[in-house]
Amino acid sequence: MVCSSGVGFNPEVNGVRYTFDVYGLYNGLFVMADRQTGSVWTHYDGSILTGPLAEQGIALELRPIVHTTWSNWLATYPDTTVLDWYPEFEARYRSIEPGRGGLGPQFLATILNWDDRLSENELVLGVNAGSEYRAYVLAEFGSALQVIEDTLGGMPIVVFLEPGTDFGLAFEAAVDGERLYFAAEGDQIIDSEGTRWDISGKAISGPQAGSNLTYVTSFVTEWYGWAAYHPQSSIYGQ
Repeated sequence: MVCSSGVGFNPEVNGVRYTFDVYGLYNGLFVMADRQTGSVWTHYDGSILTGPLAEQGIALELRPIVHTTWSNWLATYPDTTVLDWYPEFEARYRSIEPGRGGLGPQFLATILNWDDRLSENELVLGVNAGSEYRAYVLAEFGSALQVIEDTLGGMPIVVFLEPGTDFGLAFEAAVDGERLYFAAEGDQIIDSEGTRWDISGKAISGPQAGSNLTYVTSFVTEWYGWAAYHPQSSIYGQ
């Protein structure tokens, strides 16, 4: 995506599995149309902008996506599989630089909410809990793994950031109702009970081994897109 985001959804709603194609631009970001009804959906929050399903009040359920470098992912999950390139379109694949400067006029022309509190291409982890939104600026946290304890939407959350690999995710800071406190120890995450967690929120050793932290809607993106869709967003530390 031009906004450097990668967002995952469950494509099934009320027992119907939808398939999607890129449809166009809205608020500076790509939107998708489903092949079943022609309804237009946002790729940011899975809501419907227009079409036959717009009045039903449905939305796609977000799924956590780890946004990081290949080397970092492989070090954590060495047995991972990789989706093969489709040879017919191989020539279209190219390297990209997340957060690179500039925004084309075709994108600028569609933005409804412009926010200059940060530069438009600044990489942030956007987090939504309840009715509140907050952006965490990756560049402000160095390059090493960081753990941030915060409260958003009345909920204690924990944010895992690794700006050097453009990684960030947020989770509820509790398991089975028990509040936990987290810290980074080198390249590892450990909680107040001695459990060690990986970057995807899975407990890999200790008292909570095998447990998973509850994902809080969060993904890495560029500021212009996050602010365009969530103009009420606060910025961590401001």
